[in-house]
Amino acid sequence: MLQTTNLYSGYGKLKVLFDINFKAKEKEITVVVGPNGAGKTTLMNSICGLATIHGGKVIFEGKEITGMPPHKIAKLGIAYLPQLGNVFAELTVEENLRIAGYLLDEREVKDRIDEVLDIFPKLRGFLKR
Repeated sequence: MLQTTNLYSGYGKLKVLFDINFKAKEKEITVVVGPNGAGKTTLMNSICGLATIHGGKVIFEGKEITGMPPHKIAKLGIAYLPQLGNVFAELTVEENLRIAGYLLDEREVKDRIDEVLDIFPKLRGFLKR
């Protein structure tokens, strides 16, 4: 499980998030929704180690990762792609799915892609596009 408890964060001295409690349970799809400026990106940056944490905790699989360097958080398997078109346009659908697992071994990548395709079966017909 990934969670934040009483998270206060922002950029430098600027505080953007105040007392955020968030949970994403294992094997569930979790969505963060809100209007522009609501703090969605700051939440993701806080979880990934890219924002300043002023208080509270970020916990992954029972271990506190607050303040951990971003490269170590990525090695735990936590990352996100900011909304800038949402995909790498020059890559195929399959390549976009594979790039998300660049830290995993080939078997794990295949298993994860299979999971995604089970959830979104229409993607199967677009893998080479």
